[in-house]
Amino acid sequence: MVEYTLVNLMALIVVVAFLVNGYVLVKQGREAIAIFVVSVAIGGGLIFVAVFPNVFEVVASILGLEWKARAILVISNLTLFVITTYLFNRIGKLYDRLSRLNEEVSLLRSEVEELRDE
Repeated sequence: MVEYTLVNLMALIVVVAFLVNGYVLVKQGREAIAIFVVSVAIGGGLIFVAVFPNVFEVVASILGLEWKARAILVISNLTLFVITTYLFNRIGKLYDRLSRLNEEVSLLRSEVEELRDE
């Protein structure tokens, strides 16, 4: 028999807030669809764990770990690693775009100044 606790309810509340936030960001056009896909993947995982809390006992046995808590830490660390890598890649792309934008603004400023001088 599965025992549901306050932690399961809190996880479901966090998941709903997380998914709504991802949807709103995409709908407003502030973020790309990739953010929403990541939100859905993480939210789906959290929903699964909230509804089936004993799944980490199976994960722990598959990974050869004694305790469910260690399995939770391993999975959460791997998830954080993936998210961090994604965010670093995104920051790098945004930095490149910002550099190109600065170059274009500088070129436009010099052209405007040349036109004023004429």
